[in-house]
Amino acid sequence: MNDRSDAEVQEADFEDMSGAPAQHRFLLHVLRRRELRSVLPLRGVWHYHVLLALFTLLWGGNFVLAEVALREMTPITFSVARFFMGGIGMVLLFYGYGPTRLNGSRLHIPRIRVSEWPRLILVSLFGATLAPWLGIEGLALTHAGRAAFWLALAPVVSAVLGYGLGTEQIGRMGRIGILVAGVGTAGLAIDGIQSDLGYQLGDAVLVAALVLAVAELHLIKPLAIRYGAIPIVTLRTIIGWVLYMFIATPSVVQQDWLGLSFWTWTAIILGGTVGVGMGQWVKVRALRAIGPTQIVVYGNLVPLATILIGWATIGSGSSLIELTAGMLVVVGAFCLQVGGAATQEHQPPVA
Repeated sequence: MNDRSDAEVQEADFEDMSGAPAQHRFLLHVLRRRELRSVLPLRGVWHYHVLLALFTLLWGGNFVLAEVALREMTPITFSVARFFMGGIGMVLLFYGYGPTRLNGSRLHIPRIRVSEWPRLILVSLFGATLAPWLGIEGLALTHAGRAAFWLALAPVVSAVLGYGLGTEQIGRMGRIGILVAGVGTAGLAIDGIQSDLGYQLGDAVLVAALVLAVAELHLIKPLAIRYGAIPIVTLRTIIGWVLYMFIATPSVVQQDWLGLSFWTWTAIILGGTVGVGMGQWVKVRALRAIGPTQIVVYGNLVPLATILIGWATIGSGSSLIELTAGMLVVVGAFCLQVGGAATQEHQPPVA
């Protein structure tokens, strides 16, 4: 165990695990473990709200850009390229701006116990290989707005899994949120089955990606506590990317990289370096000034931003059933995040 204070551990955990698709659940975990004693006046934090609003549009735009890029690239090739750029962006941000020392010691990759390597490899496979791969494959089989709605279900899936494992408790508002999100999930599923666009397979793939991402968040927790989140997430990313590249090499080699359009390259670079790296940095900075709850609200606006940007730019649209069901998922997730699950602090991590 590291001899860091609780506040340092919590902040490091958030900064380095926020790249996971279940990032908003972890944000609420920080909220419940770290009470913010004061909130700055609005005039002192308005620029954080502006940045969060801007990045909400960027995150929504990332879904739309991905949909455009998939017209020229296979899903797995695009996902590997964006994953690579995102990794570069986060490393540059961390070492160029963020703290590189904890307790006066430079960060380093720890020696993992032999008995814990299977868990680390499983975490890497789930979170840095299969989840992003299936996520982009699911988007290719549906559309940007629908994928954003499904991924908004992550807090609900995480809370239910945590409750089943005995690591979280769910209050009244959380139960209401799960019920509302459940109705929305059923609506999306029924819409996918009845739709003549054949969304059933895409929905199933997106749900699988979501479950793997949430499972990774729970599996990685004991490792992050023992070795520190920064080294473990670094190892997880390296291992996962190697596995990902091994799978994707044939597609990567066959891709005509010089023939890609400007917007496809924008999707790769912007979606990776800015949407992943800079976006998480903005959230961490805003956390200290305006609090996690308000940040979560911006996160829950991403599906709406995706729908609006997709409609305005590429003419994509959603059915009334899809919009209604998707918004129920978002509202349910918000209720759960604001008044829902709380970690049982005195219990050991359970995966």
